[in-house]
Amino acid sequence: MQSLSKYNPLIDFQPDWERYVDRELLIALFILVGLGFVVMVSASVAVAEKTYDNAYYFLNRQFVFLVLGTVAAIAIYQIRTLFWQNLGAKLLPVIVFLLILVLIPGIGKEVNGSYRWFSFAGFSLQVSEFAKLSMIVYMSGYLLRHGKNLAQSPSWKPLIVPLMVLALVDSLLMLEPDFGSTVVVTATAVAMLFLGGVKLSRIAVLIGVVIAIAIPLVLMGYRGARIAAYFDPWANASGKAYQTVHALMAVGDGGWFGAGLGGGVQKLFYLPEAHNDFVFAVLAEEFGFIGIVVTLLLFAWIVQRAFVIGFNADKAKLHFAAYIAYGIGFWIGFQSLFHIGVNLALLPPKGLTLPLISYGGSSILATLMAMAFLMRVHRDTQIALFGLSPRELAKQKQRKTSVKKKSVKRAPVKKIVKKRRSAVTRKK
Repeated sequence: MQSLSKYNPLIDFQPDWERYVDRELLIALFILVGLGFVVMVSASVAVAEKTYDNAYYFLNRQFVFLVLGTVAAIAIYQIRTLFWQNLGAKLLPVIVFLLILVLIPGIGKEVNGSYRWFSFAGFSLQVSEFAKLSMIVYMSGYLLRHGKNLAQSPSWKPLIVPLMVLALVDSLLMLEPDFGSTVVVTATAVAMLFLGGVKLSRIAVLIGVVIAIAIPLVLMGYRGARIAAYFDPWANASGKAYQTVHALMAVGDGGWFGAGLGGGVQKLFYLPEAHNDFVFAVLAEEFGFIGIVVTLLLFAWIVQRAFVIGFNADKAKLHFAAYIAYGIGFWIGFQSLFHIGVNLALLPPKGLTLPLISYGGSSILATLMAMAFLMRVHRDTQIALFGLSPRELAKQKQRKTSVKKKSVKRAPVKKIVKKRRSAVTRKK
């Protein structure tokens, strides 16, 4: 396949970075990161100044995590997807161990009754964000190894292992508790199983079982009160539906074109977690209906690119890489829809961030790492379909020649040593 690049002038004309980088995904990523940073800062200035006496407190921390996320993304982009395929399920036990560790008082950080974070050096990391990515890697490997059995077996045996793993991760997430992440992980895993060949009838049974288990969990404790308030938010405007009502007010005040950047009112101590769980409501108030449509199109663009990258990887017979791309597309799509649905009062509050826009170091880290995975899948696919670029081929030749020269230099030395040893033995 490498010879193809020698005869295709269009491929030869492109610089290396254009051949290996999905430009559409990169553009959408840059726009969303920039938009998210601006909206998050606008939503957090008042709260940061009052709480920490520093209007740029959240800005500084988000910038640090953006830099760390960029470094992590560049590092992941350098690693071939074959490495993660060979790693197999070895990554998942580490995440499960961390999910257990975070539940231990004194180790995990407690915030509002939830144990979701590790705290060190003034920063916090939320394990559940990385659990989403590790579950995608695990499910991709399992689907690669057992895809035929999942599609053709008349029994449920091939499904037992992934469902047990999913149940374990979900149980640990619910113990934190983190119901939002549980929903995202479950939805992503079930969608990947469907893509892996599991029959639609079995997927329907799985969804029914998940709903049957989720209903009593949702109706327990504070979540039950939230559900009741969700069905009649205006009757509970000063109680459990306080967030929902003020989110709706923010969206309604935005109109067509919004109040302008910084002109929102609800973020001024009316809407709790305006820079995090309800950042989309702030965006809607300041950028209006036009801002809502643009944001939805950007997320749809990223999800579309993820599925295109996965489809191309399938054509190149890089099935593990394809599952990775599909899984990331499902994850970003589901989480974005759930967050926006909560902000528009279409869903009850779940406490989910909006990827690349909400404040949250763990969220931005995990999402940028996921984008690097997509970029790497695209790169590996391009190499598999069209071969290396002329510049990359030249680099490979240089490496081979340098290795040969080193081996040639070492060879005479070894021969001289052998001759001297043989001469000494003869004298003896």
